Formats: sequence, structure tokens, C-alpha cells
Amino acid sequence: MIYSAYAEQNEQVLGFKLVSCGHIFAKHGREINRPYGREDWLLFYVVKESETFYLKNTVIASAGAFILFAPGEKQHHIYEGNKTAEFYYIHFKCKELPSDISLLTSTVYNAPFNRQICDLFDDIIEKTLCKQLFYERLCIYKMLYLLTLLERNVLYENRQNKENFERIAYVVQHMNQHYDSNLNLEDYANMCTMSKYHFIKVFESIVGCTPIEYRNNIRLQHAADLLSEEKLTVEKISNILGYTSAAYFSSAFKQKYGLSPKQYQKQPFSVGFKKGAV
Repeated sequence: MIYSAYAEQNEQVLGFKLVSCGHIFAKHGREINRPYGREDWLLFYVVKESETFYLKNTVIASAGAFILFAPGEKQHHIYEGNKTAEFYYIHFKCKELPSDISLLTSTVYNAPFNRQICDLFDDIIEKTLCKQLFYERLCIYKMLYLLTLLERNVLYENRQNKENFERIAYVVQHMNQHYDSNLNLEDYANMCTMSKYHFIKVFESIVGCTPIEYRNNIRLQHAADLLSEEKLTVEKISNILGYTSAAYFSSAFKQKYGLSPKQYQKQPFSVGFKKGAV
């Protein structure tokens, strides 16, 4: 099902002419394939579910993502999910975008879903349908505001990602230097000035595992080195690494390496093979 509203503007406003806009409800398999694009611009916004775009690479755009196509640019995208997806779009004409808008075309921008953006699309659609006095002017003003808001969200998201990366990098460095410390998740989150649950989510998205899993991997790597290079008891190594019990350490070590610490220590490679092997 596609709900569209056609502007049918007879004159340009600020060098822009709105051609059509709409709210799309898509089922599995809905596809747009325009090898030579269109003669107008297209702004496409993902509201619900995702859309697969075939650009230079295949890109999956989730809720909050958007893309801008210039006239003549290939447009090929498809909805491959099983639930009903929602999208907004605007077709418009202009010679070029304002110089202060630096969005690239044929590029999927991922940003958090924003209800204010949906409200703007809805407002433009409503004004297009009602066609009251000066609706063309209002639609163009709101569309330019929409493009500005989308760009601002992208810049904010990029800045936020950079800040998150720097904060998580600090925690990762701390874990590598103080792997024997038994700080809890709240302590690590406070280092990043994040809530515990947000910290866990961001850490996993950047590092690829949970904070505790990462710290345990560091400890177990050091455990293997200690077992290979020094004549220390399992209990002593467990204390050095910060484990609360030797039994828990032994269980974690065996799960990672397939051998208990004592079995690992008895292997030939645990003393000389690691150091001298090529």
C-alpha cells in the first residue's frame, strides 16, 4: 500500500519545486529499480523495519536512515523483511542543493530514529493535500528545514560515535593495564559518564563482546603466559589475575583453552615451545 500526495506546483519557490511526497507501507519484495534514476531529486527516509540499497556496495538502512538521490542517479532498493515496513519520500526539482547543505547523494546515512522528522514529512504531505494559500512556499521551507535537521542529526551522531569510541578506548586501556582489578560494570560506566546499560550496549557495539568477557579474555591471556614462563601455583596465578577463587579461574581457563591450568602447564610448549617457535 502506498499513500502519496502530489504537489502539482506550477512555479518554483527559492529555486525548488516539490513534485510529490508520500508515506509508504511496504510488504516483502517491494522494489524500486531505476537504472537511470529520475529527472528529479529523491529524499527517502526509513521509518520502520529496513530497506536494502544496491549502491557501490549493498547497504541495509534501518529505521532512522535516509538517502538522497540526485537526478539521473541509479536507484535500486528493495524491502526484504516479512513485517510491514514504513518509509517517507519526497521528489523535488532544483538545479542544485543550497551550498550550506553538505549531504552526499547515493549515500545511506544512518542516524537514530527521530519522530520530529516524521512529523515534518506528515506536515508536508498534509499541506500538499489541502493546497491552501501559499502551501507551496510552506512546503519548500519545511523541506529545507527537514534536510537541515537530517544533516544535523548525522553530524551529531558522528560526533557522538567519536566521543563514545574515545570513552570506550579509555576503559579498554584501563582493563589492559589493570586486568587484576575487580571493578564492576557501574565503575566502568562511570568512567564513561554513561548509565550501566548504555555503557554495555556501546562497549559491545565497538569491541564486539561484553566488558566482562573482554576483561576475562585479557586475564586468561596473561594466565597462559604465567603458566608458560613461571613456576607459580594455580592459586597464586588466580590471585595475581584478580579471580575470586582458583576453582572459577580453572573453569574459565579450561573453557577457553580446552585444558585445565595444571594440564596446560605440563605441556612441552608451555615452557620452551612458545618462546622459541617460529
